[in-house]
Amino acid sequence: MTQPIEIRSARIDYEGAPFPGTELPSLPEAIAEVDRWIDSGESEQPGRWNAWPDRPDFEPIYGSLSLNTGAAGVAWYSLAAARAGLGEGHAARARRAADYVASSWRSALDSGPFPLPGIGLAHYGGLAGIADVFLELAELDPRYREVAVQQFDELAERSGRTGGREHGWTGLDGVLGDGGIVLALLGAADRLGEPRYREAAVRVGELILADERPDSSWPGTPPAVFGMPDGTELDGFELGSIGIAFVLGRLAEATGDERFAAAAGRAADAIAAGLVTVGDASLVLRGDGSYFFGYCTGSSGAIRSLVEVFHATGERRHLDRALSLGRGILRSGVPGRATKGNAHVYHQCCGSAAILESFLGLWLETGDRLWLDAARAQGDDLLVSAHVDAQGRRWYSESHVLPTGTLKAEVGHQVGASGIALALLRLHQALEADAASAPFSTIRLPDDPYPTARG
Repeated sequence: MTQPIEIRSARIDYEGAPFPGTELPSLPEAIAEVDRWIDSGESEQPGRWNAWPDRPDFEPIYGSLSLNTGAAGVAWYSLAAARAGLGEGHAARARRAADYVASSWRSALDSGPFPLPGIGLAHYGGLAGIADVFLELAELDPRYREVAVQQFDELAERSGRTGGREHGWTGLDGVLGDGGIVLALLGAADRLGEPRYREAAVRVGELILADERPDSSWPGTPPAVFGMPDGTELDGFELGSIGIAFVLGRLAEATGDERFAAAAGRAADAIAAGLVTVGDASLVLRGDGSYFFGYCTGSSGAIRSLVEVFHATGERRHLDRALSLGRGILRSGVPGRATKGNAHVYHQCCGSAAILESFLGLWLETGDRLWLDAARAQGDDLLVSAHVDAQGRRWYSESHVLPTGTLKAEVGHQVGASGIALALLRLHQALEADAASAPFSTIRLPDDPYPTARG
């Protein structure tokens, strides 16, 4: 008999009131506290943020403009909060951040966080991620549509100039490299009515197809980029095959080409073959024997990929495997327990916010209340883990790109408070909509497979 999954609440009720010392704020109250922390990081230059308000001199690896650590990520969260009706201050913050990025984005095209050609054009930390944000900002202010067109034109025109291939930008298939730019161009092709963006993406997709190895895996990011020894296989969502399966699925949806769908299915089957499965639960085993749950290199990334392949192929086994990975997170004791590889990681990229997004996504996909209950508990676990004072609510978090033991409280989207606030905002919207049997909607980035609306 399968052991039932129990979701424990962090809101300890005793005779109708919180037990002393266990009080937690409502989600709107908590989000307002996070907003104070984000706003404390805005520099004297309007729209530019100090990534780590405790240390204004800190320079984040992905810079001050990017979706990951910069103003574009702050704009992305602020836009979502404005649309959710949290106040005009969010729209004003989004405009300040957007205006700063709009005036500066060309300065970062030929640089980047890693010694890789064309990485300044990529989704994580580069132009593609910024362009994705401006594509959505165009709904807030028509001025930003022109900026988005300029950015996507730049991406399309630069294909083949760097990376050593006839088409593409970085020479890497993964979402960190060409795969992320493909996702951005596919999204822009529909929303901006520009088929040449799709054509540029598909040409690179053909090259990705040709890189399939006999075991239906794809070459990952070179390990030397991260100071790791040769032979290390980097296969996570950002770095290798797990994310490439997602890209192939999205190409299949955009083109109707069965070759992409079939390759996505093979990639997903190869991912599943490498999972550790116990009963009804699965885990992504890392090379050091740990089990990460974030999306950059762990279970949440594999869940995203498998859900996307399910959308592209309609084959239920892919969704079933995603659900098994979700149960693996829960059976590991999360929320409430930190396993090896998941201690002190709270943000969207590597940690607790990514897990919260996975639980919400699985609820939106299936309607199964287990996942909404898990998301509620995960949100409360994030609140318990926060540091709160007069400057606001924030999370001192590990980042796998820094030495272990370096805890910092950034304000950006991928590795900071803006991304965590967005996850909490989506949770609040979901719980409110569920209680009222009402619809809700949210904005999504191209590397996110979950529904944008419910009801």
